[in-house]
Amino acid sequence: MSHWHQMYPKRQRSERVEVPNGEARFEALMTKELKEGDRKFAESMQKQLKDQGKLSPKQVECLDRMEQRYSPASVLKRQQWEMSYKAEHRSTALICANYYITTMYFRDLSLKIGSDENFVPTEKQFNALTKNKYAQKAIIAATAPPAFPIGSLCKVRANFNLVSNPKLHDQMGLVVANHAKGLYASSTILVNGENVKLEDRCLKAAAKKKK
Repeated sequence: MSHWHQMYPKRQRSERVEVPNGEARFEALMTKELKEGDRKFAESMQKQLKDQGKLSPKQVECLDRMEQRYSPASVLKRQQWEMSYKAEHRSTALICANYYITTMYFRDLSLKIGSDENFVPTEKQFNALTKNKYAQKAIIAATAPPAFPIGSLCKVRANFNLVSNPKLHDQMGLVVANHAKGLYASSTILVNGENVKLEDRCLKAAAKKKK
């Protein structure tokens, strides 16, 4: 064997198998409303089957999955999910998308959800985006009543892990705005004549004066 063939051995041709009722299966598949990418892939496999009479085992698996994806039951399930999403779940998806847009995770999906009101993620995508522990924190932050309503008094915690500026520690503040976004809800408070935005976990209720 030459040095060239030792470095670059000839690739073995992958196994090919016959596809029972292959032509009829592809013809039936092509009558369905396939996504553009799925249609191109199916057309490529269909042409290969016509030219060679066989497909690789992985291609047969792809054909099986595609037939299942576009079966009447699967199509109906997607239609039901689309209606359910628009009526019940889009607001939750937007909360999570607004959080994840600021991170490196789920960014493309979050941008689609936030920018296109007609876009419907798959149920699997929705669950991945909204069911994890970080998403659950963002949902709570966005939907729970403000811990410190506008007009209430609060006190800044003397905790360097939460508030890095020691000048704010134990200072009283007046809540002037609430921000229900991110992993933790936050508030803007008026402290010593200045507006300061802090997460609500950095604050505690002002002690009531004893009568």
